[in-house]
Amino acid sequence: MDFGFWKDWKRVTKLEKQAIKSVKSARKIILKNIPQEEIIAIYLKGSFVRREMNKYSDVDLTTMLKRSKYVGKIKKLEKEYRKKFSPPIQLGSLSLWELKNNKRLKIRKNTGTAPSRVIEHLKNYKLIYGEPLNVESLPKGSHEKRLKNMIGIFNSWFLPDYKKGKFHIHEILKQIFWLIENEQKVLGKNPPHSWKKLTKSIKDKDHIVHDTFKLYFKTPHKSLEEKRAYIQKLERYLKKLEKFLTPSQTTKSL
Repeated sequence: MDFGFWKDWKRVTKLEKQAIKSVKSARKIILKNIPQEEIIAIYLKGSFVRREMNKYSDVDLTTMLKRSKYVGKIKKLEKEYRKKFSPPIQLGSLSLWELKNNKRLKIRKNTGTAPSRVIEHLKNYKLIYGEPLNVESLPKGSHEKRLKNMIGIFNSWFLPDYKKGKFHIHEILKQIFWLIENEQKVLGKNPPHSWKKLTKSIKDKDHIVHDTFKLYFKTPHKSLEEKRAYIQKLERYLKKLEKFLTPSQTTKSL
């Protein structure tokens, strides 16, 4: 188990020190409110693990549960405690049923990451409680299907809600990195699990990954014009991806 893995880090930043406190608190909240015999494992993931945090980052935990009945409890804990810490805590969960069937419970209202994508990324997470999840018999899913689903989520949820002011631009930006990662996998590549390395690996300077990285990490104050131009480029990128995934296309290239 890797709880306390950050002790091996050199030059821990002030933000990372604050995040460590959030991690410890989040772990305690889960163990206090969910019967331990119902927990398979608790994993830590996201920008803290990758050491790519900024002031908009949160601390992201995923609890693997034996039974689906506790998924709703995790959702309630997330709502109750998320903003009580700085950085905020994000408490996700997956039940064994969801993992085995690669489906999400109706309580989630068709939002969130596909279980198969979590399984694919599990090697990049840090186990902070329980036993490692045995993934050998679990469905791996399809990169093409995940990309198609993500495009649908952007078009039906992320972009409309951003335009209504319900999402901060940084919420959109971090989701786009996962969109790009999916794109690269559909292209048959093995993208690195790091936004900095992913950006460096894509040599086409006109690719949206470079705009995304600049806005997320390097631009402290974004003008309305910059945001508007970026969203327009994102919309063009999504249309390009949709065309790329159409069955009638015989030569796939981006």
